[in-house]
Amino acid sequence: AVRDGIGAGKFNTERIIANQGPGTYAAQICANYQGGNYGDWYLPSKYELNLLYLQKTAVGGFGNYYWSSTEGDNSNAWTHDFINNFQIFTTKVSTLSVRAIRAF
Repeated sequence: AVRDGIGAGKFNTERIIANQGPGTYAAQICANYQGGNYGDWYLPSKYELNLLYLQKTAVGGFGNYYWSSTEGDNSNAWTHDFINNFQIFTTKVSTLSVRAIRAF
């Protein structure tokens, strides 16, 4: 799940779920979300997460670190710090927030 850019999060989310199967991990939580009676939510890519950060005042309700669907390697994925605005690799066993999106 290494794609980045607009729409890449949907592809990455589907790929992560296909590889991991059922569970309670970030991609699965976003895919299962039914907000607004919509079922097409997904975990944003690194790029989509940055676009969300740029609109964080308009969207609201953000905390600190959020998972992206863009993997760095087998052990790490990209995360975005919404307080200080930077992206870093974070080990996949860390507990961080998720923000499901539908489309840009």
